[in-house]
This record gives sequence, C-alpha cells and structure tokens, in this order.
Amino acid sequence: MQPCLQMSFAESVGGTWSSLHADTDLVINRDEVHYLRTLALSLDDDLVSQLLLKKLRLARILAPADLPPDRVRMNSYLELAAEGGAKCFHQLVHPSPHSPAYGLSIASLLGAGVIGLRAGQSILWPDENGELNALSVMHVENCPGLSGWLTVQA
Repeated sequence: MQPCLQMSFAESVGGTWSSLHADTDLVINRDEVHYLRTLALSLDDDLVSQLLLKKLRLARILAPADLPPDRVRMNSYLELAAEGGAKCFHQLVHPSPHSPAYGLSIASLLGAGVIGLRAGQSILWPDENGELNALSVMHVENCPGLSGWLTVQA
C-alpha cells in the first residue's frame, strides 16, 4: 500500500510556474536573498510563499555592484502592467502598514512577481485563482543608496 501524497494548490501552481520559467532570466541581489527566503518562509499566504521560493531557486544571484540598473529589487520604482489592466506605478517595499500609497509589498502576489525582472521583461504569473496571466515590467528606476539597504556603509 502506497502512502497518499497530496499536493497543495500553492505547490501545484508553484511547480507549474517554475517548469514554465526554468530558463527565464531572473536576477536577485545577493544582499537580499536571506531576507527574501526568510520572508517567504514566514508568510501566511502559501501561494506567495511557494512562488517567491521558486523564484529564488531559479534566479542568478549577483553582488549589488554587479546588478544591472534595470532590475527590480527592493525599493525599486517601477511601472508595470498586468494582463487586462492599465499600467501602474509602484515602489517595491517591505511589508508594512506604513508603506506609501504607491507601495507594492514584496509579500504580495504582485510584489513577488516583479522581483528579479528587468525593464521590458514579461512573464506568466498566477492570480489568486492560479490562472496564469502576463505580467510585464515596463520601466525600472533604482535610486543610489536604496538598493543596497542591507549593506553596511563605512
């Protein structure tokens, strides 16, 4: 008798997404990896948690000095468009009730979707129902001093 293995909805969507995007060009700031992994493991939203962990596994990890300026990382300002929606402007921020109105939390489904992407890049990204839709990053701005928020300044 074999044990019954059940896959959760989040695991199923995460597995499908990572299979479809195994060759996608994702780049994550080396100084943010530990924070992002810890955050993903602490989230109550299993779907966001699974997808963020899958992204971290697929991404190239680069030192802050080697990051291209058009990559979405923490504190990036970006213009994005989700399938069927208008373009919108956000800043990728840490989860906080004190975020600006234009803040997009990394702990949200959309926030986890944009990290590591470059300007002009599109991916398929699931909505809350697991349906894959196009998510496009139109423009990225990174302000000096904000992208290296974990780096100790001498």
